[in-house]
Amino acid sequence: MADDAKPKKEKEKSTSPFRDNIEVVVFAIAMSLGLKVFALEAYQIPTGSMQPTLMGTDLIEGQQIVGGVHDRVLVDKICYLLRDPKRWEVVVFRYPLATTNNYVKRLLGLPNEELWIQEGDIWTRTLDSGDEFQIQRKPRKVQEEIWKQVYPKPGNDPSVWSNWRMQQMESANNDGIATLRAGSALSFPATGSIKDAYRDGYPDAMYSKVQPGGSSAVARNIISDLRFAFTATPGAAVAPLNFLAECGAFEFELELGPDGSSLILPGGEQRVIEFTPQPQRAVELVFAFWDHHWELELNGERWSGDIESEVRRAPRNGMALRAEGDWSIAPPTIHRDIHYLASLEGGTAPYPIPEGEYFMMGDNTQNSLDSRDWTARQLHFDPPVNGYSFLRGDDLPDGHDPSYNNPRWDRAAEYMTFRDEWGDLHVFTREELSQYKQREKPERVSAHTVPREYIQGKALAVFLPIPPFAPVWRIGWIH
Repeated sequence: MADDAKPKKEKEKSTSPFRDNIEVVVFAIAMSLGLKVFALEAYQIPTGSMQPTLMGTDLIEGQQIVGGVHDRVLVDKICYLLRDPKRWEVVVFRYPLATTNNYVKRLLGLPNEELWIQEGDIWTRTLDSGDEFQIQRKPRKVQEEIWKQVYPKPGNDPSVWSNWRMQQMESANNDGIATLRAGSALSFPATGSIKDAYRDGYPDAMYSKVQPGGSSAVARNIISDLRFAFTATPGAAVAPLNFLAECGAFEFELELGPDGSSLILPGGEQRVIEFTPQPQRAVELVFAFWDHHWELELNGERWSGDIESEVRRAPRNGMALRAEGDWSIAPPTIHRDIHYLASLEGGTAPYPIPEGEYFMMGDNTQNSLDSRDWTARQLHFDPPVNGYSFLRGDDLPDGHDPSYNNPRWDRAAEYMTFRDEWGDLHVFTREELSQYKQREKPERVSAHTVPREYIQGKALAVFLPIPPFAPVWRIGWIH
């Protein structure tokens, strides 16, 4: 009977293995193209307009370039097919005045809004409404990612307490712990105020190698939005400790005492804080103020609130501690928010954002070409020249590289080239342009917004570079 059993049918082998391999390769290419076009795509950051959130910079020692950090970013191209972009998201889009170029910026303004940049903050109101401007507050998750450390500076030993004023107290011990007695006080900064220094927030390994240029090299603006964090430990008997946070025009005064704690808000309102320090037990204190919102955290427990106020100029800032008994203070860390600047070319007027358009800015507000200052060159021909009655392109006059000026004349001033918004290069002779009613003076027109259809996707994560190809690890989610 065993001899009658039917043999198993073997799987037929392909008669054309070469064709099978070709099919596999074609399928792999099709899948990768599908992901690139419809789902995910990787971009390299070419410039520093989003620093330090996204890096795109050369590293310089003296006059020599010694390396560079250019983040590779993964972009989600599906999410905006399902929903509209949201404020504060980092987005990739086609630059409206040169659509062959992709830009990466943070979305700050929405359709049908008027956006106003004042005292480092973003204010908006409904377009053409005449309503009062309302401050726009960053979500906590976003804010936590964009705080810039201002103290201690990279390379500075925090145990030295540089630029602190100490009153009626001993110097810090070898661990940097400062001891306050009854009547002792600490304050920072000892002189001046915290300002918008260009390199605040850069990683230690890059800090001295990033070279700010032009007016951005000078810290000019006193910061209101600050974050203070330190550890304070009472002695054997808990005595009151007073903490003052000067956030520009807004002052907050916290008292930690043996019978509980309280916070005095700007304007004098007093909030009871249900927290009582325990003898010789450390208190981890974090106080943050941004976009007219405050948060207090004591040993992980959090209190928060909003300050309703009009725009107010920052006269000064800093922090101070005053004790009525023994407290040990570890060196604090201090961070600041992005201090958004109005147009780098001057002017503080609000920006209108039409239906279907968005307003973009770089996190590196001191050195970012973005919606604040985008300007189009428009050429109107009447009668048409070379079949064109209208051309529009980016306005790039007197750049560092004349090859990128738009429009650009040859040395003999006989030919003018103009690159339009689609990337096409047009060449005109002086004779042809003589028919142009404005002759050689193409008009400049503000072009502050990005159409919805030009937005490509949401920046998700940084996945490169890493050491030894860069001095720092650049891996993480983008907020």
